[in-house]
Amino acid sequence: MEQKVKIMVVDDEPSVLESFKMILKIKDYDVDTYPDGASALSVLKPNVYDMAFVDLKLPGMDGIEILKRIKETDPNVEVAIVTAYATESSHANAITLGALEYLRKPFLMEEIYELVERGLRRRRAKGLKKEGGDAGPLSPIH
Repeated sequence: MEQKVKIMVVDDEPSVLESFKMILKIKDYDVDTYPDGASALSVLKPNVYDMAFVDLKLPGMDGIEILKRIKETDPNVEVAIVTAYATESSHANAITLGALEYLRKPFLMEEIYELVERGLRRRRAKGLKKEGGDAGPLSPIH
């Protein structure tokens, strides 16, 4: 039996968390939601999550910092940054740090499904390279 896809969603808006949960449960994904970076990172361990959707603007710690910390803990988690406040520099920074995508709010259900599928394909492709030490070129920018 195949393991369920496990997805983390970090957003400070309860309605956004609920939307993600409803959208992802339709496809039978296992979803955990967190209102801030600290609570999400406190449970993060390697090989638990397949994918994460992280809001860019959060109290305490922004989405870029959370992206960095997720990648430090488990470089195989595919992360999509979600924002209503898109800028070219935050977009470029997110992609440079290993984000799968930079998704603008409001988003469509189909966009979420496509991102999860793309993230899972990318994970499978990486899976062939998982053995053998170095996780790849994920070095900090500054």
